[in-house]
Amino acid sequence: MYRRHLIAASGALLAAPRHLAAQGAPRRATIAMDWALQGVTAPWTMAEDRGWFREAGAEIAVTRGFGSGDTVVKVASGAVELGYADVYTLMRFLAQNPAQRMVAFFMVHDRSALSLAVMADSPIRQPADFAGKTLAAPPGDASRSVFPLFAQKAGFDPGAVRWLDVSADLREAMLLRRQADGISGHVTTVAMNIRGAGLPREAVRFFPYSDFGVPLYGHVLFSTTAFAEANAPVLTACAKGTVRGLRAMIADPRAAAEAAKRREPLLDVDIEAERIRIANDMMFVTPHVRANGFSAVDMDRLDSTMKEVGQAFGIANPPPASQLYTTRYLPPPADLAFAAS
Repeated sequence: MYRRHLIAASGALLAAPRHLAAQGAPRRATIAMDWALQGVTAPWTMAEDRGWFREAGAEIAVTRGFGSGDTVVKVASGAVELGYADVYTLMRFLAQNPAQRMVAFFMVHDRSALSLAVMADSPIRQPADFAGKTLAAPPGDASRSVFPLFAQKAGFDPGAVRWLDVSADLREAMLLRRQADGISGHVTTVAMNIRGAGLPREAVRFFPYSDFGVPLYGHVLFSTTAFAEANAPVLTACAKGTVRGLRAMIADPRAAAEAAKRREPLLDVDIEAERIRIANDMMFVTPHVRANGFSAVDMDRLDSTMKEVGQAFGIANPPPASQLYTTRYLPPPADLAFAAS
């Protein structure tokens, strides 16, 4: 998947980014999400629909994505100005495309939800038990890509696991049919797909990588360095609107799910509200966020995880955290304080 993205990017990057030709225009931008609009993307759709971006100083339109890798390519090519994607996917793209310059300006997920999942009655009780087992996942799944790091931390050879290549829509079915001992995937995605299959969330057990020695961050907001330097107020407005949206979603998951349904009528409010609650507990609201506010990045933690994930991706020299993430475009600390209302 990543190679396909990079190949697609090679042609797209030749085109002149449209934002460079419009620096004198009103402060407008489009932000691409990582996937389809869902309950967990309500902070941005609410910020657009309710005018919170506008009040902060910019007109920002929210559009769906087709995977973190695709979103990174779209931002790099100038197809959109802002993106929301996995920080390590962004790191990988930059390492493989050193001529490209992009910057993350807001850390959305203080904790990653990359994980493995097994049936509740599985004999797999600790990470080392995965050795010798069969796992199923799409080849480009982020949790699968980072699995070697999880295995390394657990003290077993990642090659001791047999992987079955399946499409995303068949992954959970392989687990439920006992055709695989486990699957890899994002906790919120797997949990909701299990519920969609008619089973309770408790039917599966998760092994979040962040609980087993892999303290990964998750998604970031980012842009090209060129757009950021020429349009700093847009990035700051995006950060302000994001914080307002996050606070609203955390305070009332169901209201956020209902707001998301107004953008995507086929969404199930009950399912999206539960997805939001899981995401709040796992990714958005951590003790660190409560104590230090949103996007309070521990640069040592980010740097060390980038190096470790870089090794898992086979990247010899991943960029340092200071080249990837900046606080330059954040609003004042008081505007980033955690509040659930």
